[in-house]
Amino acid sequence: MNARPLFLCLLLFCGTIFGEEGLKPSEMKTKDALHAVINGQLAAFRKDDYAAAYVFADQVIKNQFPVESFERMVRAGYPAIAHSTSAKCGLSFDNGDEAVVNVRVFSENHDPIDYQYTLHRDGQDWRITGVTLLKDQTTQV
Repeated sequence: MNARPLFLCLLLFCGTIFGEEGLKPSEMKTKDALHAVINGQLAAFRKDDYAAAYVFADQVIKNQFPVESFERMVRAGYPAIAHSTSAKCGLSFDNGDEAVVNVRVFSENHDPIDYQYTLHRDGQDWRITGVTLLKDQTTQV
């Protein structure tokens, strides 16, 4: 298999992230903090504790969705996240105030689904500002 197309795609992806938003690979301390926020929210969803999950949301989300609406939005729009069995955090980039983390969530059926989380620093804490489903970028040869 020729790795060149994959390498070129990776270069384009990294160039977009680094160039447009000033994001760089996160240092270990920051990466650990980002992953803890994401994993904390996912753990709360697994316990069906939407009030606890809501704590990890950024104020922008809280301004748009009171906790009851937040629960409905997650259950309807992100069922794999609402009922995940586990998750693995991957690539993490930040600029000190904003961050992007790729997360593979495993659904109730154990199917892997990839998302990109965006986070914002709120004082000393990171808060989740959004979640986007990543489209499957693989091709079969």
